[in-house]
Amino acid sequence: MGVACVNQARTGPREMVTEAKKAPARPPVPTKKLPVNMAYTVDPPRYGDSRGYFQELYNTQTYPKHRFNQVSLSRSQVDVLRGLHCSPYGKFVSCVEGAIFDVFVDLREDSPTFLKWTGRVLSEENKAQMYIPPRCGHGFYSMRDNSKILYMQEGCYTPGADVEVHPFDKKIGIEWPKPKKEYILSGKDTKAKTLDELLPRIRGLADFEKWGNTVDYVVIGASGFFGGKVCQILTEQKKNFARMPSWVRLSDRENLARFLDRWKPKYVINCAGTAGKPNIGWCEDHKEETIDINLTGQLNVAEVCRQRGIHCTLFGTGCLYSYDKEHKMVSGKGYTEEDPPNFTGNFYGKMRIALENLVKSYKNVLSLRIAFPIDGYMHPRSLVAKLLKYPRITSTPTSYTVMDSLYPLISQMAERNLTGIYNFTNPGVTTNGSLLRIYKRVVDPTHTWEDVEAPQTSVPRAYSELDVTKLRKAFPNILPVEEAVTQAFEALAKRRQVEQKEEKGTK
Repeated sequence: MGVACVNQARTGPREMVTEAKKAPARPPVPTKKLPVNMAYTVDPPRYGDSRGYFQELYNTQTYPKHRFNQVSLSRSQVDVLRGLHCSPYGKFVSCVEGAIFDVFVDLREDSPTFLKWTGRVLSEENKAQMYIPPRCGHGFYSMRDNSKILYMQEGCYTPGADVEVHPFDKKIGIEWPKPKKEYILSGKDTKAKTLDELLPRIRGLADFEKWGNTVDYVVIGASGFFGGKVCQILTEQKKNFARMPSWVRLSDRENLARFLDRWKPKYVINCAGTAGKPNIGWCEDHKEETIDINLTGQLNVAEVCRQRGIHCTLFGTGCLYSYDKEHKMVSGKGYTEEDPPNFTGNFYGKMRIALENLVKSYKNVLSLRIAFPIDGYMHPRSLVAKLLKYPRITSTPTSYTVMDSLYPLISQMAERNLTGIYNFTNPGVTTNGSLLRIYKRVVDPTHTWEDVEAPQTSVPRAYSELDVTKLRKAFPNILPVEEAVTQAFEALAKRRQVEQKEEKGTK
């Protein structure tokens, strides 16, 4: 006994570790594709004897990859019919007791199997499981009393996000096992609308969510200031693009990868980031969050794209410099992309400098330096929209990014596979006061303000001229800053005139 213990003490732990490493990988569970795009069934193994059985309902090592955020359980009496419920997330369904006839129909208008339906029996005995893709209308008929259904959901239920379609809609034509009058339905399902009534909403969802097919572009941070502008322009350019769900954070590399693998884009435009609220001073008191979003989060996106051979556009800042002896104010000599940043007066800028130094090593990344962005649609976070709120304005000549002028170039830069750092501002410099004078002349003659000298602020700001020679080599016809601003405001004035006429016409 003593010798046995000694031998085990000498060799046991190492041998156990070695044996664990040599253990063969478990085979994947058998899956079968269904007639609906992206849907499949699983026939999992079950281990049983006279005592009962054991079965895995999901295993990250043997099942197709999913990320589930909610698990739900429902129980139904015999002849209960539930559905059709169309959710913005996928569902993995198992019948753990009883039996159901499980059905779903493809309601993604951009899917090659739009309006195709399929169904099969799921029961405790046959142990079959089924994956139902996002935006498919799902329902089932309970074939026995106390049928229990386990749902593993890729998203959390949100009131108002689902679409309810009538289960007996003739246009869909589901072949339920029993006559219509024999089923028990909820009041909500009984009153559900028909497909024809819901088509406008379904089409809008398909256009926005892009669950049904591959795309060319994926926009991350689509609900933000930059992201909204990018999506507006991609829509105008008739590009095929999808919006990364807002619940997928930049730190969530697993889900970033999962959605990119689903959509298989050629290009990713990452608009997610933080400049602080109400301004970059926020970053001074929230350094950890700033690092997470503006540094490690951006690198996550770059790396996930690199692994898949996807071109990745990131937004940096042009506020990395301040005037010095070699780059004097209004001298016409601007800072190039190769000039080392000389402004480290705030934490936001420091993180942007750190990011630039790191992404230089990524051959798939295009980094665009934005400075004081101006949006002709007057988004609340646009520079001029902010300036209009202030009775006093300071003016220092600096570079600006006129989004209406430059953002249409982003897709062209991606498709031409341009990478590296670009100063993404319009040629020349101007001032806040000059911007408001253009606004007053073109849009609103009644606007007034007072020009004052710049006070000392608690968080220094970076003002400089950026050299855009590199950008102009790729796009020679970029408008100088004041011409671009004038053009954007003239378009704004025309839109407002049209809106005013429409308002008068409705009164």
